[in-house]
Amino acid sequence: MMLLIVQLLVALILTLSIRVDAFSPSSFGVRSSPLRLTTKHFLPNTSLLQLSNTDDVDNDTATKEVISTMGEIYTPLDRPLLAIIDTISLTAFAAIGKSSHSSDGSLDILSVLITAFPFITVWLATSPITAVYSPDYKNEKSNVIASVLMKVMGGWLLAVPLGIVLRGVIKGYIPPAPFIVVTLLATLIILVGVRILFSIAEDFFVEFV
Repeated sequence: MMLLIVQLLVALILTLSIRVDAFSPSSFGVRSSPLRLTTKHFLPNTSLLQLSNTDDVDNDTATKEVISTMGEIYTPLDRPLLAIIDTISLTAFAAIGKSSHSSDGSLDILSVLITAFPFITVWLATSPITAVYSPDYKNEKSNVIASVLMKVMGGWLLAVPLGIVLRGVIKGYIPPAPFIVVTLLATLIILVGVRILFSIAEDFFVEFV
């Protein structure tokens, strides 16, 4: 009886060791570090085979991208320069709108700031939810336009409609349909365009330095 128990324990230990080895990074031909081993073993919905099929650089990038979506909260303070760029973009949108309604094209700075205020406020306030200030993980295969568009749209879909609502509350009336349509299209184009330029400039200066 004792011999049977010992044999069963040995078999169980061998089985567990085989399973652990089968899921270790070395079995997939990946040089691992403690951090990479941890992320691959505990990231939900992440295939080890998918992570191991790319080269080491792509592995690091893919792992970081998954980690960045795991409940992390990013605020404008995490990327203050980008937050300033977004603020300028939304202010520019308000300035373009105000100048188009002016007979001589002149601008009332106070009026521009009042128009931009609800959109800037909501954009920054909802950023921890929309993750528009999360890190950008790029490699040579990254499509800058697509990645910027997806990230901006994640914030735009929530922040701009709420900004329109807030502006209506401040003004005391429901904004007309043409204003809503123009606002939705103009803010998306301006935010995406400026962010693409920012991303290109950021990459240039990083490589230059």
